[in-house]
Amino acid sequence: MTLVFEVTSELAMFRKGYTTTSMVSYPFMPPIALAGLIGAITGLDNGAGETAEGAQFWTKLQGTQVAVAIRSPINWFITAVNLLKYKSGSGEMGEHIQPKHQFLKRPRYRVYVRGGDIYQTLKTQLSQGECVFTPYLGVAYALADIKFLGEFQEEEVDALSVDVHSVVPVPVNWGSLDIDILKSRAVYKEIVPVKLDESRALLTSSPVLYSDIGKAGVICLRNKGDLQISKVGDDVIAWFAPW
Repeated sequence: MTLVFEVTSELAMFRKGYTTTSMVSYPFMPPIALAGLIGAITGLDNGAGETAEGAQFWTKLQGTQVAVAIRSPINWFITAVNLLKYKSGSGEMGEHIQPKHQFLKRPRYRVYVRGGDIYQTLKTQLSQGECVFTPYLGVAYALADIKFLGEFQEEEVDALSVDVHSVVPVPVNWGSLDIDILKSRAVYKEIVPVKLDESRALLTSSPVLYSDIGKAGVICLRNKGDLQISKVGDDVIAWFAPW
């Protein structure tokens, strides 16, 4: 079974970890942001009270598998954000900096979750419309609204030729994946972080393909290769590897 819910906000920023003075965002919610969102909904403790880099919730997500679909056109805007420089022992906040931030404007994502020990807890929280911690999209001031769409029985897609409505993680055997670029209209590639360890160190990342046309966008595959693809409701989605 698969849980499906939508996440929206007025803005979002999923910062690329290698950017410094200018905050550059991924164009959609990467898997590690999905992990944090699931943790916020279900109330998983990250252990930050013991150590600042704590991410203990990853142990509770083992076996969970996710997919994400972009349900609105990708619109960017860039602005400077006023940040206080709070480093002195006296707490003086006279200095401030204004780094540029790249934000996504009014994003909407459809999230699919299956498997793992967290499944039943997540289902209960979503069906009751409750979150233990405040959900947000990348940064704490991008507060998120969550709408539960239901629980669906997924159907595995065996056909080699298929149109996919979600972000597509590229399999290790890239050569077996055949994309119909003309039919897809627009396909972009990005490399996203997929899994961290309990101290927030990167364990796995993955190349992905996505379309920026929102609800109308699909990625048309002549050959799906080694991808795990399912039909969930009316959507055909590609799964990331289990955490």
